[in-house]
Amino acid sequence: MAHICGLAGGSNGGRPPERHRLLWLVAVTLLLPGCGIGPPTLERDRLDYQTALSESWKRQMLMNLVRTRYADAPVFLETTSIINQYSAEAQVSALGVLNNPPWSSSQEYGGVGRYYDRPTVTYVPLTGEKFARSLLSPIPPASLVSLVQSGWPVDFVFRLTCESINGVRNRSSGQLQSQVADPRFEELLAALRRVQLADTIGLRLERKDGKETTVVFFGRSPAEAVMADMARIREILGLDAQAREFRLVFGAVSSGGAEIAILSRSMMQLMVELGACINVPEEHLARGMTFRPPPGPQETRLMEIRSARLKPGRAFVAIPYQDHWYWIEEGDFRSKRILSLLMIFLSMTESGGGAGAPVVTVQAG
Repeated sequence: MAHICGLAGGSNGGRPPERHRLLWLVAVTLLLPGCGIGPPTLERDRLDYQTALSESWKRQMLMNLVRTRYADAPVFLETTSIINQYSAEAQVSALGVLNNPPWSSSQEYGGVGRYYDRPTVTYVPLTGEKFARSLLSPIPPASLVSLVQSGWPVDFVFRLTCESINGVRNRSSGQLQSQVADPRFEELLAALRRVQLADTIGLRLERKDGKETTVVFFGRSPAEAVMADMARIREILGLDAQAREFRLVFGAVSSGGAEIAILSRSMMQLMVELGACINVPEEHLARGMTFRPPPGPQETRLMEIRSARLKPGRAFVAIPYQDHWYWIEEGDFRSKRILSLLMIFLSMTESGGGAGAPVVTVQAG
């Protein structure tokens, strides 16, 4: 993009010279080279590109949730680089002649300016091994417990990401693997949440024989209610009643009373699970365009994605698909938080290979 501006003038006779014009031109000539466009663009571009990346990432994630619900293949495009080049050029000339007497003057002035803004954005589709690693690999259990350790509610994280914990199964609403939850699962999550709020659960990494092991430990609490919760957690999971530390592993069942086995979901499983929460149009169900999830209590729905023919007036994020709009309400904090957590999980499952986070390079001057 280029912006060009110019001004020019001719001669003027019979009156004194307009010296202020000449002074203005001289001032512009002196000041333009030193004003610089680099520093002002830094503050503006960083926020603008950050906002644009955030909005496009949210829309891409919602689009792929909707596509998954309709058995359409998800497609992710990574923004690997953003390069923007600016340049500014200015040229000013002025000439003045004064003959006295009689009063006469001759003036010539002119100027030209050019401003260039050349953004270049590079996208790379998520395919091959990177696709398998990011979408098909289960989220590491240690990453889930690290999220809990950092303050995320344990019941919120585990209800979304765990298929089972030591064989105690979670509810699933997906088309291919629909199942009801073990009645003990909700009881387990409620007890874990109370223990987390009492700050008596922790995480430690140990290295033995060159291998890194994650250890979950229960601290001591003076509150009898918390001690009762920890005893109930041990009972539900079949853990040693006297042990305070447990190895964290990936799997459907544990190998003993000192091990917590978490069968975690992959990003693809999460997308299928959350896709079942979309309020699809009844006409699409009647035409067989998508599936009808199994009935379940409304309070167990993980998130709420609405649909309508018309674009919503205000929404946290909205995308068009087929002949309808799909969106998350601005005031639906739970659904917004889950969408944000999905993007965190996608980053967690990406390890090694390829470029990392987008690099923003702004060349100014």
